[in-house]
Amino acid sequence: MDKFLLILCFMIYILIIVQINPTKYKGVASGFGVLLKEQGMKGFFKGWVPTLLGYSAQGACKFGFYEFFKKTYSDLAGPEYATKYKTLIFLAGSASAEFIADIALCPFEAVKVRVQTQPGYARGLSDGLPKFIKADGVSGYDFVCS
Repeated sequence: MDKFLLILCFMIYILIIVQINPTKYKGVASGFGVLLKEQGMKGFFKGWVPTLLGYSAQGACKFGFYEFFKKTYSDLAGPEYATKYKTLIFLAGSASAEFIADIALCPFEAVKVRVQTQPGYARGLSDGLPKFIKADGVSGYDFVCS
């Protein structure tokens, strides 16, 4: 499973750079070759810290808030309706939790994409996140999430 996730992260990175510069990277195979030639294996690991922390934050929020919203919505509905409409309550709890979880992911994902696609923007999350917040502030964060 770990190898699959690593390959998936590489593929997502390749797809991002192909979208950003389609003349340089003609496709996935071309993107892989050009990236390997220009940056070596080190190039494939750009943005791994924001990816790890971002998806960790998303997962923690998703599961934590799901339980919170499931209980809150069940309590609001009352025992009879909570039992009768259990599936809808679970769906609403899941959707609410996902909304918050995706907001938690956004700044990490924005920094990751900028590190991967804008040479010299930052080395990683430690210098990229403060730069992102300083440059874009709340309005930049709102734009990324929309």
